[in-house]
Amino acid sequence: MKNFWPILLLLFALSSQAVEPETEPNATFIASSPSTTLRLLSADSWARPRSGASVAAMPAVRESVQALLAAPAGAKLVIRYPGGEEGSLWAEELHVWLISLGIDAGIMDLRPGSAEPDQIELYIE
Repeated sequence: MKNFWPILLLLFALSSQAVEPETEPNATFIASSPSTTLRLLSADSWARPRSGASVAAMPAVRESVQALLAAPAGAKLVIRYPGGEEGSLWAEELHVWLISLGIDAGIMDLRPGSAEPDQIELYIE
């Protein structure tokens, strides 16, 4: 958790920009334990054209990054993805986008086995 100033500036800049509202729910929040919130990123949301700003503005991604920044030292962002080659490629692409947005690769953990084949589960551990 080295340098979070670029991430904070990016989140601040995105929150002050007008972002086209999404009509479909692409982030569902499920309490998996009292201290963990599971955020779901749907394949439909991911299928849209992507840029750094659009990835950072996706509710599941934005809220997960905010939770990671607020978490104590040693916390990790877990990216649980659908099994198989397609799920693995999807998770790797999300991982690379997060790195390009300033998240340290060492505080992210990719794990196969999301509950549904068309969603990535994001949570802080």
